[in-house]
Amino acid sequence: MAMVIALWAVPRSLADERAWRAAVPCTAATPVADRGECLATLPGVVLRTDVHERSKYNSLYLSAGRGPERIRVSHETAGAFASGDPIEVTFWRGRPRAVVGAHGAWHEYRAPAGQLLALAVAFALAACYPAARAVQRVRGRRLPDDEVLPSALPFAGVLLMTALWLLPLCVLHPTDPLGSPATITWAVSGTAVTVGLLVLAFRASRVRLPGVAGPTDGTDDAGWEEVFLPARFLEHTEYNPYDFGTHVVLGGGEVLAVSPHSGPGRFGVRRVPVERLTLHRVRRARGADGDGVPRDWHIAEFDDAGTPVRLSAAPDDLARVLRALEHAAAAPADTGAPAS
Repeated sequence: MAMVIALWAVPRSLADERAWRAAVPCTAATPVADRGECLATLPGVVLRTDVHERSKYNSLYLSAGRGPERIRVSHETAGAFASGDPIEVTFWRGRPRAVVGAHGAWHEYRAPAGQLLALAVAFALAACYPAARAVQRVRGRRLPDDEVLPSALPFAGVLLMTALWLLPLCVLHPTDPLGSPATITWAVSGTAVTVGLLVLAFRASRVRLPGVAGPTDGTDDAGWEEVFLPARFLEHTEYNPYDFGTHVVLGGGEVLAVSPHSGPGRFGVRRVPVERLTLHRVRRARGADGDGVPRDWHIAEFDDAGTPVRLSAAPDDLARVLRALEHAAAAPADTGAPAS
């Protein structure tokens, strides 16, 4: 509704701006019917002022050849006038548009059409974010109700970047945004940036369904230099006491370990007894997994000697962990795990 109102006011504001710039002082030869479109400057007097320090706008009461007029002015402007001050009042279309006195002056502020257009565009962009969230719900309509959808924040970034180039264009060129080579280049470049960011946002917010870990490339993370990956076990265990782990470690002579830091170094690192872990399934994050799990992470559900445990990580990182576990299970002699 606010966008519609702002758009409706743009043509009227443009017409008023043109008429105001074209207005000339009234003369004795100006017909009475046309005097509303010319500038009539009459002497007057300030009747009284309402000055309130805590109010942003105050009132100025004046008389200039007709009945009393009340106009809203700023606190500073109201303080510059006093009761009985002689003034000159300029009327246009039946309303006072300017007041000039010995100690102050007031001119009616008219919102430029460019600002109104920019306001309407801003409302439209703001309305696009709920639309983006609706699109996310449509993209995830086949998911279980308790699964967490990817965040729509990437689209908020697109809207913000669009506003950075589109709103100045509306303010500076409300009537002819494509009226010159410079504005055409401006609009085309900005549109290209928006389209590119929109494609990236769709990719970043896509619903990635969990699948089986991809085929191993022949490398064994347990035998190479250790790598710290952001991941969290969601249960309290002896290798993750009180949920202290923020990362998992692959390599460094061990298949898998839990770390309270992002490395390097093995201070506080605890080995995970991978020989006890049995993978049940990999799924997307759900609301029951807690707010500490990012929306785009996946969950691997294991059985740890009869105790269910969950490991959360980004899809690619989780797939890397599962490949390491798969490789360790296929080569128990290399990992130190007992042969089955």
